[in-house]
Amino acid sequence: MTTTAERKYINIRKRLDQLGYRLTLTLECLPLVEKLLRDLVHTTESLQQSKLSTVKAEKESSNFDFVLEPYKLENARLSRENNELYLELMIQREYSNQHIKELKTTLKKCARETADLKFLNDQYVHKLRLLEKESRAKNEKIQKLQEKNLHAVAQTPGGKKRSIAFRRQHMQIDEPVPPSE
Repeated sequence: MTTTAERKYINIRKRLDQLGYRLTLTLECLPLVEKLLRDLVHTTESLQQSKLSTVKAEKESSNFDFVLEPYKLENARLSRENNELYLELMIQREYSNQHIKELKTTLKKCARETADLKFLNDQYVHKLRLLEKESRAKNEKIQKLQEKNLHAVAQTPGGKKRSIAFRRQHMQIDEPVPPSE
């Protein structure tokens, strides 16, 4: 064995003993064991780094939880408020729909009453025209009768005849008439 090979063997053997591997080590296996030992050390160091990273990440995560706690509380409050507003909106919508339904019913009732009143008004207008026609006929008849009874009747430029108070002549006597001779 050469001195470098012996030194390698002694170093690897020490490391294996430190790690608790006390089995025999042959020179033929030395390159394989050296490579495996390097991989083991590298893997162990990587594991330690991963554990440190995990611990650090957990601390940061707990810090995030601490930072996020006010936001979670605010989110819960806003969700509760949103639900209350939605419930109030649904109640208002139901009230509004009921009110609209009542207004439509009232509108239909008013429309029926309006139609009935228009019909009644038309009947009254028709009856009024008949009464006016009848009144004109009676006025004409009265005027004719007054003309026959010698009451004064004046005819206006429009062709209508109007009765006026009968005019009697008045005489004023200041002194008696002298006797005739």
